[in-house]
Amino acid sequence: MKVGIIGCGAIARKAHIPAYRSSGVDIIAVADTNERRARSCARKFKVKNWYTDYTALLNEDPDLVSICTPPSTHREIAVNAAKAGASVLVEKPMTTSLEDADRMLDTCRNSGVKLCVVQNYRFFPCVLEAKKRLEDGRIGDIVSLHAIEHDFLDEMDTSWRYEKWGILEDLGPHVIDIINFLFNSSLDDVKVVARDYTGTLNCLSHVQALLLLKNKACADIDLSWMTGAYEFSVQILGTAGTIQIDVRNNSLREIHGYTTPLEDLRATIGKSATIGRAVLNRSYFRGALHYHAAIIAKFLESINNGTDPPVTGEEGRAVVSVIDSIKKAITTSRSSD
Repeated sequence: MKVGIIGCGAIARKAHIPAYRSSGVDIIAVADTNERRARSCARKFKVKNWYTDYTALLNEDPDLVSICTPPSTHREIAVNAAKAGASVLVEKPMTTSLEDADRMLDTCRNSGVKLCVVQNYRFFPCVLEAKKRLEDGRIGDIVSLHAIEHDFLDEMDTSWRYEKWGILEDLGPHVIDIINFLFNSSLDDVKVVARDYTGTLNCLSHVQALLLLKNKACADIDLSWMTGAYEFSVQILGTAGTIQIDVRNNSLREIHGYTTPLEDLRATIGKSATIGRAVLNRSYFRGALHYHAAIIAKFLESINNGTDPPVTGEEGRAVVSVIDSIKKAITTSRSSD
C-alpha cells in the first residue's frame, strides 16, 4: 500500500509516520507548505519525495493519505484526495463546520474510498473498559457525565490552536468524541459559558458547556488552558453507581454506595501499579500518541478487508455537529448580551 503524508509537523513526525513504518507500508511522499519542514521530514524518515504543494503528492497515486494539517484545511485536502482515489485518515477535528464534514463524507462515499478520523483517546484501555461496563449495566441508567480536559498554553508550531474558537476546536473534539463513544444518545440542547479568560488571546481559552441529551442524561464539559494543571478525567454517574476515569493515567474506578478508607487505599495502589507498568514499558511517556498506532493499524486492516474504519467519518461528523451546536450557543449568547 502506498501512503502519502500531508503536513509534516509534530503529529506527523511523532505519530503517523512511525505508525506507518511499523505497519510496513510504503510512504511514497510527504508534503508541507513549509519547504524546510517538508525537506527535513523527508530526510529524517528517508522518504524519497517531498513537496510544498500537496496536489503534487496526489499525482503519485497514493492508496491512502494522512492529513496532518490545520483543521481549516481538512475539507479541501480530503475532497481532492478522495477524488484522486485515495482513502483518507484525517486528524481531529474532522473539519471546522458541519457543511464541510458532509462534503467530505459525500465525496469519499461517491469516490468509493474510506474516511477515518483520528480520535485516539477512545482507544485508551480505561475508556474501552468504561464502555464495556456501561454496556453491561454495571452502574444502571446514566444520569450525568462530567468531563474535564485542562492543558497549558504552549509555543508549539500550532498557530491554528489560537484561531477564533481556540480550545473548543483543540481539546473539545477529544472530550466530545468520548461522550459520543460512551453514550448512545443524541443532543437535545446546549448551555454554554465561553470566554478568552486572559482578554489578550483573541480566541476562546476557557469553555464550559452543558449538553442536554435526548435520553434524559446530561454531559458537563470543562475545557481550559488557564487552570495551571493538566487533567483529563471523566466521571459517569448512574442510578446504581459511578465510574471515574483518569484518562491521562489510564486508570478506572467503579464505586457503589459508600467507599471505605481500605477501598480508597486499594484503588490508589492499583492506580500506582498501572502507572508503574506504563512507565517501565515507556508507553506512559507517549501518552495519547501511543494510540495512533492502533487507529492506523485498524484502518489499514479495514481498507484491506473492506470493513468499517475504527473511527468512521460519520463518528467524526457527530463530533463536529456537537461543536457546531456549542458555537451557535456561544454566538447566540453574545448577540443577546
